[in-house]
Amino acid sequence: MKKENKILVKLNDIFLMNKVIEKIYIKTYEKVSEMNIKALLKEKSLERCNFSEILQNEIKKLGEDVEESIMSKRRYHFYMRSFSNLLQLDDNSDLLNAVYKIELLCIEKYNELLQEINLSLSLCRLLVKQRDHIQYGLRLIKKELDFVG
Repeated sequence: MKKENKILVKLNDIFLMNKVIEKIYIKTYEKVSEMNIKALLKEKSLERCNFSEILQNEIKKLGEDVEESIMSKRRYHFYMRSFSNLLQLDDNSDLLNAVYKIELLCIEKYNELLQEINLSLSLCRLLVKQRDHIQYGLRLIKKELDFVG
């Protein structure tokens, strides 16, 4: 596989993951009654919406249309199945722990892509910025966990 294709596949994967997480956070937001958790989920869903839009533009710059790929649709459904258990959690502590784990997985995905050779400097900066923003958000989730648990 060419380096550019490998980068596109991983970038598309991160894009899809962000889209799914955005939807899951919105659905979970609608279900939760605790105001602090609602605020956190709303903030995180808006963050993921923003990340997705930016990543979609980057994918288009690299010459791929994110909506047409069959592999992309399969990956999207895989993430939906993987993260939809978040909607089933009733305990606030369990819910926050699940969000924390999802955020850790995202950081891992970003780091995998950042290790690719031939990543453009502008894309590298963008990914680092988004990854660091997610890492900062982990601290907020941890504080909320300490408060709830």
